Amino acid sequence: MKLFDFTDKEQDEIKKGLATAEISDKEAGQKILDLVPEEWIKKIPFFVRNHSTSKTIERIANEFPDLYEVAKRPGDLPKKEREELRKIITDIFREKMAKHNIK
Repeated sequence: MKLFDFTDKEQDEIKKGLATAEISDKEAGQKILDLVPEEWIKKIPFFVRNHSTSKTIERIANEFPDLYEVAKRPGDLPKKEREELRKIITDIFREKMAKHNIK
């Protein structure tokens, strides 16, 4: 996917710099992102990748605060919560990738 694949409005936003979320706990965010298949992350154009991933973590923190709190704990994610978070984040990525025609 190239910059010209986006609408003119999206191209203007990209050129200005897309907003990124302030993640309160980078380690928790990384634990959650690690649940996404690496090849999916690589399919996101590099110039929107940080925006996409940080906003997804922010969305999970807002919509699923109990699971985000579990991710903030030191150590590995418990199996039950890991699977819940894996389903949530992969569903979000599937939705976003379909919206932007990323295959």
